[in-house]
Amino acid sequence: MQGLDTSRLLTRGEPFNFRNLMRRVSPTVDLAAVIWDEIKRETTFGQIEKNEYSDYAQLSYLGGFDQPESRVIAGILEELAVTAGEWSAFGILAELPEDSPLFEGFRMAGFSIWSRQQIYLFDIAKTACKNASWQPFSAQDMIKIRQFHKKLVPLFIQPMVPVDRRAENGLVAFSEKGELLAFAELYQGPKGIWTQPYISAEADIPGLLSQLCAAIPNPNRLPIYLCTRSYQPLIADAANKLGLTHTGAQNLMVKHLVLRNKVEQSSLQKIFESGSIEGSLPVSNMKSKPR
Repeated sequence: MQGLDTSRLLTRGEPFNFRNLMRRVSPTVDLAAVIWDEIKRETTFGQIEKNEYSDYAQLSYLGGFDQPESRVIAGILEELAVTAGEWSAFGILAELPEDSPLFEGFRMAGFSIWSRQQIYLFDIAKTACKNASWQPFSAQDMIKIRQFHKKLVPLFIQPMVPVDRRAENGLVAFSEKGELLAFAELYQGPKGIWTQPYISAEADIPGLLSQLCAAIPNPNRLPIYLCTRSYQPLIADAANKLGLTHTGAQNLMVKHLVLRNKVEQSSLQKIFESGSIEGSLPVSNMKSKPR
C-alpha cells in the first residue's frame, strides 16, 4: 500500500489502523473509496477525503498491487476525481515518494508536480538549546500570519497551502521590533508531531530551527518531524547544517478540478488599483469523466 498523505501517516499511523478507520464517522470529513476489480488481475483500491477546512481533497492511499499498471492507477484516480468534483473541491492533492512507481499513472490522470518536500526528524534527546524566540500564536496574530504567508509562498501555490483555518496549534517568532520573523503550524497525533515552518529569509534560520524543537509542547516525547518545501530552500539548508536526520522526500502532486475565468482588461486595472487578487481565483467547477 502507498500512503499519499505524509503528515497523516507520520502522526496517526497506517491508513487501516483503528484511529484512522474511526475517522469515517466524523461529520466534518467526506470520505470515498474506489475498488478496481478486473478478471484475472489484482484488485486495486484507493481512498480520497476532504475536510470542512480545506478547498482541496486529499488522496489518502492506493493499494492492492505489487507492480501497478499505470492504466489502472489512472482509472482509479479519475473515478475519485469525479467524487471530488461532486464535493465542489478545487482539486486533489497527493504526496508521492520521489521513486514511486505510481508516478506515470498519476501523470496519465492529469496530475502535475507543484512542489517538493523534504522530511527531517528532530533529535529530542539532544535538544539542549532552550527556546527564547518561539511562542504560541493567538487569534490576534492571524492577520500578521496571513500577510506573512502571502509574502513567502508563491501566488500559484497559495490555494494548495492556505494558512490552517483551524489555527489549533502553532508557534510564532517576532523580532525585538515586533516584526513577524516566522510561524510554524503543528499537527499532532498519537504517533508523532508534524511541523510546517515558514521563516523569513532575513531571519536567523538555523537559530530559529535549533530552538523550534524545544518550543513544541511534547509531554509524551513523540517524534517531531520537520517538513521543508522547495519554495523555501533555506530551511532545508539550515536543517542539513544542523545535522537533522533526513527521513524522506516526496513530490507534491495536484490535479486541478476548476477553471480560472479570464479577467477582463477593464477589471485588471481595478484589481491592480485595489491590490486585490480575487479576480484570479477559481470560480467554476470542472468534473473529470471516468475512463
